[in-house]
Amino acid sequence: MRMYDCRRRLRWQIWTFYNALGHEPVGSRCRVSLLSRNDEGLDGLQESASLRIPKKQGENAIQLLTKLKLLNRKLAPQIVDDMLHVPLSREPQPEEQRQLDKALGKQGLSHEKFPSRSQTVGSLEEVLAQKLPSSIIPLVSKSFDIIGDIAIIELSPTAEPYEKSIAEALMKVHKNVKTVYSKAGPITDNMRLRPLHHVLGADRTETIHKELGCRFKIDISKVFFSPRLSAEHKRVAEQVRPGECVVDMFAGVGPFSILIAKRLNDVQVHAIDANPEATKLIGENAKMNKVQDRIKVWSGDARVVVQDNLSGIATRVIMNHPSQAREFLEPAYEALRRDGGIVHYYTFAEGLDSESNARKELAAALDNSGWKIEKTIETHKVRGVAPMKWQVAVDVKLTPS
Repeated sequence: MRMYDCRRRLRWQIWTFYNALGHEPVGSRCRVSLLSRNDEGLDGLQESASLRIPKKQGENAIQLLTKLKLLNRKLAPQIVDDMLHVPLSREPQPEEQRQLDKALGKQGLSHEKFPSRSQTVGSLEEVLAQKLPSSIIPLVSKSFDIIGDIAIIELSPTAEPYEKSIAEALMKVHKNVKTVYSKAGPITDNMRLRPLHHVLGADRTETIHKELGCRFKIDISKVFFSPRLSAEHKRVAEQVRPGECVVDMFAGVGPFSILIAKRLNDVQVHAIDANPEATKLIGENAKMNKVQDRIKVWSGDARVVVQDNLSGIATRVIMNHPSQAREFLEPAYEALRRDGGIVHYYTFAEGLDSESNARKELAAALDNSGWKIEKTIETHKVRGVAPMKWQVAVDVKLTPS
């Protein structure tokens, strides 16, 4: 099985666990609707091995426990005195415990009683089976985005007449969703905006999206945002070290910039976007996350902003605009300090050699530039965008040639 498929299956397993327990998703991630010990209407308590960790580590813990097959899906987690108590299917083996210690630090293992949930809503497909003709269900895409409390679905022409029933099913399964839109066309402009059609729920496009401990105000009709890039935001942010100066060339509402600034006090981030609605929201989001002292927001074309203001200052440049990054490579290396730095380059690539093709594209674009790839740090598929087509990240260290 390909690594991409494994990751997709893991994400599906996490969603299934939360949905079966009646928990609420937040954005593309999941949040446990934790129960106190005094909650009523439960089916009784069952004893189970348990893991105790701080609430803020809950998301990482759930993902790792799911991967290790240690999560007890039949019992509901609880919260006690700001600690998350997670029921386990069994006690961890020594190697599993080492992985938990490395990822989560100190945790407490014990045996506790947890409430069970016998009443479940069921999966989206199960709910759709109650609303749609059986011939239509295979034509309904199970892929959708949840941004804050807004869901965005993609409907085939055959499924469009059933859009309200599909939206009702999605809102029934995902309790946090209050509004559903469908994609009304492809992304066509430089602002990366997609036309949307309101299907059900509150007729609004603004929401608050939670990701990796940060909160983002987003207007899905005015700015680009993809909840599917959460893991990529985290991956890049974790590479940044204290004292760095980062230029985020296509910052959107700030998911890279704000997460970096949230992690580090000693960092300077320059967030650029050509969409004035996006830069307005970056400013608001920086204040909401209390990192405005570490983020400078620039509105305009990244080529002009770098040339006029940011030449030769960056230790690291983020280029998350896969359809146009190649056109902006010159200002990217111009932003780097004269001794070089790291570039996170994103592009779309197809076929079995997609990662190799992405590296070749970057190398070819640097020909006769006066810069060279000193080291390729990492290349990986970020997400699939079509059959045999991926968004690919290439992390390189560039130095003057």
